Amino acid sequence: MLQAAEFKAKALAVMRRVQRTGRPVTITSRGKELVRIEPIPVERRRAGYGSMRGTVELLVTEDELVSSGGGGAWETLAEWGEATKS
Repeated sequence: MLQAAEFKAKALAVMRRVQRTGRPVTITSRGKELVRIEPIPVERRRAGYGSMRGTVELLVTEDELVSSGGGGAWETLAEWGEATKS
């Protein structure tokens, strides 16, 4: 706990200490708690590459795709590839 008068004199140093240590500080006035200063939690961003790993399940084996000649949508994708070649 820290008295308001002391916080007023050392505000920036107190805020930096809270941010560095991760420990909150409660500011008081005449023995009563007024506010609490807490660090903002750092959100870790997930890397885009590989973030979907393990979330897709292949329902057809490669042998089944080859033996069926691709079929249906696979032929459409092949046709699209041929049409977009420069």
